[in-house]
Amino acid sequence: MDNRYEAYAYADPIFYDSPRRWGAQEEFAAVTRPLPAGWERGDLEIWSVVRPQDVQLPAQGWKIHVSSCAEDAEAVLEQVHDYCLRERITFKFLRGLPILQMQNSKYSPRGSSGKFCTLYPVGDAELRRCLEGLGPLLAGRRGPYILSDLRWGEGPLYLRYGGFAERHCHNDAGQRVLALEDPDGRLVPDVRGAGFSVPDWAPVPDFVQEAIAERNAPQAPELPYTVERVLHFSNAGGVYLGRRDADGPQVVLKEARPHAGLDQRGVDAVTRLQQEHDMMTRLAGLPGVPAVHELLTVWEHRFLVQEFVEGQSLSEWLTAKYPLIHPDADDATVAEYTREAVALVDRIGRILAAIHERGVVFGDLHPRNLIIRPDGELCLIDFELASPVDTFVRPALGAAGFTAPAGYTGPDIDLYGLAAIRLWLFLPLAQLPTLDAGKSIELADVIERRFPVPAGYTAEIRRMLAPSPADGRTPRPELGLRRARTRALLSGPRADWPAIRDSLAAGIRAMATPHRDDRLFPGDIAQFTQGSLGLSHGAAGVLYALHATGAGTDTEHVRWLVDAARGRPLQPGLYTGGHGVAYVLDLLGERQDALDLLHRLSHTPPDTPLGPDLASGRAGIALTLSHFATATGDHRLLDEAVTHAQAAADELEKEGPSSGRRKAGLMGGASGAALALVRLYERTGDHTLLERAQTLLELDLERCVTAADGTVQVLDEYRVLPYIETGSTGIGLALDALLGHHPGSPTARFRTPIGRAAEPEFIIQPGLFNGRAGLLGYLALTRPHPSPPGDAHAPRPRTPDDAETAAHRQTALDRHRRLLALHQISYRGHLAFPGDQLLRLSADLATGSAGVLLALGTALAGTPFLPWTGGTGTVQAGPDGPAAEAGRHAASAGHPVGHG
Repeated sequence: MDNRYEAYAYADPIFYDSPRRWGAQEEFAAVTRPLPAGWERGDLEIWSVVRPQDVQLPAQGWKIHVSSCAEDAEAVLEQVHDYCLRERITFKFLRGLPILQMQNSKYSPRGSSGKFCTLYPVGDAELRRCLEGLGPLLAGRRGPYILSDLRWGEGPLYLRYGGFAERHCHNDAGQRVLALEDPDGRLVPDVRGAGFSVPDWAPVPDFVQEAIAERNAPQAPELPYTVERVLHFSNAGGVYLGRRDADGPQVVLKEARPHAGLDQRGVDAVTRLQQEHDMMTRLAGLPGVPAVHELLTVWEHRFLVQEFVEGQSLSEWLTAKYPLIHPDADDATVAEYTREAVALVDRIGRILAAIHERGVVFGDLHPRNLIIRPDGELCLIDFELASPVDTFVRPALGAAGFTAPAGYTGPDIDLYGLAAIRLWLFLPLAQLPTLDAGKSIELADVIERRFPVPAGYTAEIRRMLAPSPADGRTPRPELGLRRARTRALLSGPRADWPAIRDSLAAGIRAMATPHRDDRLFPGDIAQFTQGSLGLSHGAAGVLYALHATGAGTDTEHVRWLVDAARGRPLQPGLYTGGHGVAYVLDLLGERQDALDLLHRLSHTPPDTPLGPDLASGRAGIALTLSHFATATGDHRLLDEAVTHAQAAADELEKEGPSSGRRKAGLMGGASGAALALVRLYERTGDHTLLERAQTLLELDLERCVTAADGTVQVLDEYRVLPYIETGSTGIGLALDALLGHHPGSPTARFRTPIGRAAEPEFIIQPGLFNGRAGLLGYLALTRPHPSPPGDAHAPRPRTPDDAETAAHRQTALDRHRRLLALHQISYRGHLAFPGDQLLRLSADLATGSAGVLLALGTALAGTPFLPWTGGTGTVQAGPDGPAAEAGRHAASAGHPVGHG
C-alpha cells in the first residue's frame, strides 16, 4: 500500500481529491483575515502564504520551521502571524487543524512532518533576530520533532538550509525534484529527508554552527541495545532489529516519537506504544503473541522491546505462493495453494479466539501483521491498536481493505479483518469492498468458481463484508446501479465493443466536473502534484482516449482544456507536461491553440531540467515536435526533434545500465528514447537512429530478469514488473517498433518471454500504466497481423508459427477482457474503474477508465493505443480521423465485435 494515497481519500468517498478541500471547513481564522496595507496573500495547495510586497526574497537560504501540537496550534499561529507582520517577514502556514493532523499522521512523509509554519528571513542578521525574537514567545510550546531540521534551543523552532524559490532538477533516479543552486550555478536536489544535513558548500552562520555542534555532542542516556537493521520506518518512529549483548538473542525495538504518528483521533505514537505494552503483557504466554521484554525511554523517545518473530509475513507468503500471477496455473497447483490458504485462515481464527478469550480485541488484522514462523506456526505482530473488550476503543488507524466500517465494534472488528483475509488470500482485492461493499458478493462468487474451496468458505465474506443496515456505512447511490449489466459487458464469452465503449465513455462523462478549475476529470493523486491537464493524469489523456476510440468528445470538455492550457504555466513533457496537451489539442482540431502552447513551451527557461525520458523529458518532446513537423510542414521542428532524441540517447548511454539509478521501462527508462529514435528513423531514413535505438533498448533489457516461469520482467529491487510504465511490456512496445525495421536484431529473443509476462490470470490493478489494461493493450498491439503491401515501413514479415501465436494471443486477450470485470464498479449505471491502490474511482489515462477504454479499443476494434506505439504511432486530427471511422464501423455492425 502506498501511504501517500490516504490523505487524498479523506475529501471524497468515491474519488481522490485534494486534502485542501477536505480541510476547508476547519480553516484557521488567519487564512481569511484582512492584511495590512503593503501585504499580500497567496495559496499554495495546503498552505497559506503571506508576504510583504516590498521584500525581495533570495532564491535559497536558511528558513525557520515552527512545530505545534493540535491543541496549541491556534495560539502558536496567532503569535507567529503577529510577529511576522510586525517584523515584515514572509511566512506560510498550514490552512487548518485537519491538515495539521494529516501532516503529523502515522504515514505522512517523515521529512515534512511537524512543519506547521515556515518563515523566510532575508540574510543572517534577520535569521538570528527571528530565532531570538520568536523563541521566547513560543517557549514551552510542544510539537513533533522535525526530523529534517536543526532544533533551535528546547522550543518548537527548527531551521534548515533550503530553497525559497521553487526550482527543479532531476535526481539520480531521474525524478523531477525541488532544487538548490550550488556555487557553480548547477541545480542540485534540495534533499528533504528524515535527517538534518547541510550541503557542503552552504554558508553556515556562526550562531547556527554553534547549534549544530551542540546537536552533535554526545547525548545521554544512550539506547542500551545495538541496532543491527532497520525493519520499518513511519512517522511514528522506527522499528529496529538489535541485541542488548553481542551473544544475546535478537529483539525488536519499536520506537515512538512524542506528538507524532497521530491517528485519526489525534492520539500520538507514545500513547499507542504504552497501550501496546499493556495489551501484550495481558496476553503474555498465548501462542501467536510475541513476548514483551521491556519499555524504556531514551532521550525524548519511547522504545518497546519485544521478541523477534522470525519468518515471513502473510503478504510475502502470498507473493511467493499465489499461482495466478503466472501465465499458466494448472489445477493441481491451484488446489495445493487452496489447501494451504484455507489452513492458514483456520489457524488465524484460533489465535483470534484465544485473544478474545483474554478480553482483548487485536484491532489491526491484515497480512503484514501476520508472520508465518519457519515451523509453520502463525504469530501476530503490532498490537498498537489492541484494546480491552470491556473498555473497547475503536481503532482510529487501519489498513485499507481490512478495517471494519464504523458499525462494527469489539471482537467483530477482528472478524471483519479475518473475512477480508479470507477474500484477499484468493483475490488480493480487499480494497474494492471498502469502495463498493457490493463487490464482496461478486468476488466471493469468483472464489467459489475458480478455487476448490470447501463448502461454506465464503459465507463469512458474504456476512461480514457485504453491506448491511447496521454496518455504519453511508449509502453511495452512485455506485452499484445496474451492477450485473455492467459486469456482463466485460465478462461474457464475446465482446460487444460498441456497448463497452459507450458505457465507459458515459461513465467518464458522468465523472466530469467542468465547473471546477483545478481538474476536469477525477484521477490519480498525481493530479495535485503534476497538474491536471496532461496525458497521464489529466484532461488531455482522457480526451485522447475518447477521441482515439471513436467515443467522441464533448465540446464543453474540449473548451475547458483549451482555456486551461491558455491560462496556466505548463512544464515541458509529453505525458506529464504541456507537450502532450499541445498534441491532444491538435488532434481535437484546436491547432492554433496547440501551436501557441508549443511556442510557449519552446521558451521555457534554459535552467528548466529536461531528462531523457518519455514521460517528462526529451524523448517525449522529440515525438511531439515530429508530429508538428508533419502537421505544419516546418522541417525545423523535425531537426529540433532529432536534436532532443540524440541528446536523450547521449545522456542514457553515458549513465549505462549498471548504476540502476534511473527507472527502466517505457515512461522513465531508456525504452522511451528508443521509441522516439525509431519513429524519427521512419521520418528521416537515418539508420544511425535505428542503431542507437537498439543500444538504448539493450540498456533497459539488461535491467530485466528471466523469472522461474520463463517470463522476462524488470527487476525493481525485490519485485519483478511486467507493466507498461516501468515494466517489461513497456520495453516490449519499443522493442516491437524496432523489430518492425530490424527483425534480425539480437533483442528479438526477448519478444516471446515479454509477451508471456503479459499473460498472467491475476493482476491487482486494472489501469493502463501499472495494471491489466496495459498488458491487454500490449498483447493486442503486438499480436501477429498481415503487413500492408508496398509499405516501406511495415512491421516485420510474419512466420508460419504466427497463426498459432495469434490464436494464443486471442485467448489471452479474451481472458484479460473478461477479468477486467473483477475490478469494474458501476458508476451511475455505467462501467467505471478504480485507480491505483483501488481506494477510489479514476477517469484518467494512466490509472482509470480512460486507460481501460483505450486498451479495449485496441484489442476489440483495432483503434490506436498510446501515441507512437503502433505503426507510425499517431492518431489523425479532427472528428474524421481513422479512430472515429473505426468507431463508426464498429457501432454500425450492431453485433459483438472481435479484434480489429
